[in-house]
Amino acid sequence: MNETFTSILLSLQAGVPWRTVKGFQMTDFPNLKTKYPDLIPIRMDFECGSGWEQVLDKYFGEVAGALPSGARLRLERVYEKYGSLRVDAMPEGPVARSVQIALDKAEVLADLRSYRYCETCGKPGSLRDKPWLSVDCEAHANGAPPLPPDDGRITLDGVAYEFDEGLDDLVPIKRRAKRPTGTKR
Repeated sequence: MNETFTSILLSLQAGVPWRTVKGFQMTDFPNLKTKYPDLIPIRMDFECGSGWEQVLDKYFGEVAGALPSGARLRLERVYEKYGSLRVDAMPEGPVARSVQIALDKAEVLADLRSYRYCETCGKPGSLRDKPWLSVDCEAHANGAPPLPPDDGRITLDGVAYEFDEGLDDLVPIKRRAKRPTGTKR
């Protein structure tokens, strides 16, 4: 069976509504729409596989926790690009800088988490270089070997962070003290 057909079959078996539009698999995620009705428009289609539902659930939970009462999120698009999850969203209207940083952090974490879960089924996976980049578990990799993991380094508001998989969070990178000139290692 080819990968697209297998992906469709797994989505149907999981009971996840989907459809293909312009060659992209669209997933409905009804559980997320029910859980986060103020964040996800009812007619929103997601351009990614159902395996990332847990990643999206964490993202929307973090966004819900970051937005102050009465603030709204404008969710433009949720999609896969270069193998990872991308979210195009912004608050409607001005928000405090701390809120914007929390929203940016949630977006970065969603991207980094998506590299760890198969887009098709949600089992542990890794980035694979097939005819296109995708995150797959062994069963959906079609024999493609995993690529070396990214270190997950990112800068937010001038602070360098790296993704700590054990904590499932970004942690500040400690800078090494500079050695005085003329000293040996």
